[in-house]
Amino acid sequence: MQILVLGVNIFQRKDGTHGARVTVASTPRNPNHRGLAVAEFEALPEVADTMKVFPAIYKLDLELPIANGFGRPNEVRPLVTGASLVAPVAPTKKDHAPAS
Repeated sequence: MQILVLGVNIFQRKDGTHGARVTVASTPRNPNHRGLAVAEFEALPEVADTMKVFPAIYKLDLELPIANGFGRPNEVRPLVTGASLVAPVAPTKKDHAPAS
């Protein structure tokens, strides 16, 4: 899936393991909503480390594991397992570098 990625959050949990979340934007499903809808996907930390350009269009590889609800309804949480840069949305710093 190709989607607009706004940023990445890499963090360390209390048990010492690392996690990551990718913040994405897409067109909203509700026609009364103006602008973009924002969502967060869980990501593998090593995949999040490779994402350096923001905002940008990335091709994301997703797995859709079903999380057991333990008394609550089961839910699907998308997991980003791969990412490749398609195109930056804004010019990069080197595009604005003064000519010497």
